[in-house]
Amino acid sequence: MTGSSSKRHTLAWFAVGLALLVVVLVGSLMIGAFSIGIGGTMRWMTGTGSPDDVAGRVLWSIRLPRVLGAAVVGAALAAAGAALQGTFRTPLADPHLLGYSSAAGVGAAFGFALTPPGSYPMLPVVLSALIGLLFGLATVALRTRTGTDRFLLSGVAFGFALLAWTGIFVLLVDSPRVPTFLFFVFGSLAATTWKTLIVATVAVVPALFVIWHHARGLDLLSLGNAEALALGFDTRRLVPVIVAAVGVAVGASVVLGGVVGFVGLLVPYVLRPLVGPTHRILIPAAAIGGAILVVVADTFARTVASPAEIPLGLITAALGGPFLGWLLLRRSPA
Repeated sequence: MTGSSSKRHTLAWFAVGLALLVVVLVGSLMIGAFSIGIGGTMRWMTGTGSPDDVAGRVLWSIRLPRVLGAAVVGAALAAAGAALQGTFRTPLADPHLLGYSSAAGVGAAFGFALTPPGSYPMLPVVLSALIGLLFGLATVALRTRTGTDRFLLSGVAFGFALLAWTGIFVLLVDSPRVPTFLFFVFGSLAATTWKTLIVATVAVVPALFVIWHHARGLDLLSLGNAEALALGFDTRRLVPVIVAAVGVAVGASVVLGGVVGFVGLLVPYVLRPLVGPTHRILIPAAAIGGAILVVVADTFARTVASPAEIPLGLITAALGGPFLGWLLLRRSPA
């Protein structure tokens, strides 16, 4: 494939992805316990609807922040997964499996407990991102001392331990300001507000830009530390920056949607054969794909058993769990 045809191929995939994202966003706005037709949705989007229209109030106050929140969570987790897989050179790297999400949940729980009702959730985002960042830096030190399998297993173990401590704290505090323990286990976007969305997005976007900015370094890291050093990249400085940015993005996404697993595992693996392994392309592609996946999963979660709601993480785990098992079974023994 020549350079020009490769570029056209990539642009075509991005065009398809963006078009599909727009379709699922609009579709998700229409679907719910209060069904809104395409006409009502279009009138609201174009500003031609009545200001007293119930559909407009539902769309603006409830459904739009939730749908956009799902897109932000999916983009953050999928791009973070792509970065972790390149950094640690394993397709099994995922923010949830490595414990990043559970670590961020600890900070989120403390932050919610200390935030006055109705305030912007600045403290939960800051603490969640900070602990996610610190945990990520700790995993870098751990990775240098262990092999891939032990590294992944230790991430799972630490994740379970941190999740347990979060549960103990949530149950002891028993405050309406702190989300339920189920939020920290399986995630949910049911309580998404404009305030939470704005604060989380302000943290996620710069973090994803930092990851994308170091895409060339990630390409070289995928080849190995020795090769990266030979080409002039100091991995001792590069890896902590990437992992810290991943921690911030994952931390902010946890405040927005709770602990949601397997998005960062599934999306980059599926997209890599389609758009190629180059991280400058893979990271934004993963962000688009992750947004699509989580918007669709959340729409399914809130409609299939209506008026009850299935936790978002159960949907992603139902998809990602078997996929992880398949990955493990097809790997060659060490």
